Amino acid sequence: RNPASLCGVFIFANMKRLFELDVMRVLAMLFVITYHFGCEYNLSNLPCLNFFYLTPNFDFGNIAVTIFIVMSGGLLFLKYGKSFSSITEKISLKHFYKKRALSIYPPFWILSLYIPLTMLRHFLSDGNVFFMGNPLKLLLTAIGFDGYLKQFGLETYFFCGDWFVGAIVFLYLLFPLLAKAYQKFHYGFLGILFTFYFLQFLIPNLNVPVSLLPATLLLKFCLGFFIFENLDRLKSHVISTISLIVFLALCFVDIPGFLNTDFLGTLAALALFNFVFFISPHFIKSETSKKIINKLSQLSYCVFLVQHVAIIWLQILFIKIFEKFHFAFSSLNNFILLFITLAIIILVAWILKILSDKMTHFILNKNEMKRT
Repeated sequence: RNPASLCGVFIFANMKRLFELDVMRVLAMLFVITYHFGCEYNLSNLPCLNFFYLTPNFDFGNIAVTIFIVMSGGLLFLKYGKSFSSITEKISLKHFYKKRALSIYPPFWILSLYIPLTMLRHFLSDGNVFFMGNPLKLLLTAIGFDGYLKQFGLETYFFCGDWFVGAIVFLYLLFPLLAKAYQKFHYGFLGILFTFYFLQFLIPNLNVPVSLLPATLLLKFCLGFFIFENLDRLKSHVISTISLIVFLALCFVDIPGFLNTDFLGTLAALALFNFVFFISPHFIKSETSKKIINKLSQLSYCVFLVQHVAIIWLQILFIKIFEKFHFAFSSLNNFILLFITLAIIILVAWILKILSDKMTHFILNKNEMKRT
């Protein structure tokens, strides 16, 4: 089948939702939670089971973000890819960027409402509202780039969310150009992206993880174009078996060399995607389970936004409770705390999703009233 024939199975507007992708969204959000949970508890020297946190070759944060970026690129390409390279199916850039902004910023801005309280706290403690210097840096916070640029050494007013907000905004801004280039060159364009990606590993004394660099983000995003064009070909016993073997090998066999971490993490993420895409319809057949996964998948972006901040604050709370009642941290109760943390994050993400949907609805209605 050609790519156009695949469009009928996806989530957009009047299209049918593909269950396998819901499973991947849920996996991605679970992995980003287990990864940051493991990071924070290990940094605090607290016992922590290595539960979807770290392997000899990669971490599960890399898996989560790679899946998120690949799916974002693939789904966008199936919906809008032809619109930026076809005369008959043109879409205005204004319409495209408006829809992307409404998908990203309402929950991010709602979550940022505690920023004035943080600034007030700094004013009361040290008399300085603009504690990170130039107040113009707050513009970076407003557009979601504070966390991303902080990874490159820029001191910013980094309050909430994570670096991926700025990364995904960067990719969405470039999407029309990327989709047009891919439609014209296909393999040549991907070859150029692969070349720039591997050249990054040769940069001496690189202080920024390769996973954060623009060439890495662009490659993963555009790999989504190719993968989602060929989703029907992934449903193969042979491909799924090979993918499972590759994923397990990368999880347990230490592979030395300078290409590990992001490169091997990306391979593991793609292998896991292929395997889950094939196995999930056979493994999960209950309609109740499918509805639960569907509901959880709709919270994935909000979970990505709240999870890191929630893990840190909950860890502080747990430590105080354990100290008060003279409990000792162990791997077992740490595992229980992981599930408590997971439940609270999902609850907060659900509330954030409701509020952001109301904000989006309000903005759309207001714009509609202006037009009429």
